[in-house]
Amino acid sequence: MSALDPWRQALRPLIPKGFLRRDQGDGLFVSDYPRYGDAEAVSARIEAAGFRVTVTEGLARVTPEKSTCEALLNAAPVCMPPVTDENLFLYSLASRTAESDASLTPETEQAVWTALKYLDAGDMPGLYRFLAPAAALAQRKHRTLPGGLGRMILRFLSELRVKS
Repeated sequence: MSALDPWRQALRPLIPKGFLRRDQGDGLFVSDYPRYGDAEAVSARIEAAGFRVTVTEGLARVTPEKSTCEALLNAAPVCMPPVTDENLFLYSLASRTAESDASLTPETEQAVWTALKYLDAGDMPGLYRFLAPAAALAQRKHRTLPGGLGRMILRFLSELRVKS
């Protein structure tokens, strides 16, 4: 299962027509449902399900509300994957993040979305290249990335090991 699948499964039934994809921009998802009419009603259903919607130029950017995101992050079980040469640095970074009791804040939200997109794509090297400086920046600004993000990364590292 991919990192964003629980949200895809929640959103897909709310969007009668159009695509639902991982956003390449600032949102988590993007959809073209506004091009098919009744965009306000669809947006209202999506917002009632715990997501924010921004519609521009026929596209809707969909991002989870704080409580919706924290529910997914906090549902991640504590997993300790075997350490390998391939995952050593990401494992170390995720382990330290997993120990945090910090919650999602407006300042850390974009870093979490980006990390989730890398996880969803299965791009572990890209995730590390993004997360190492993002975690360092958060630390310099006396902020901490949410511990649930670290637990989610560790879970996916465990699942990768099982599939190998």
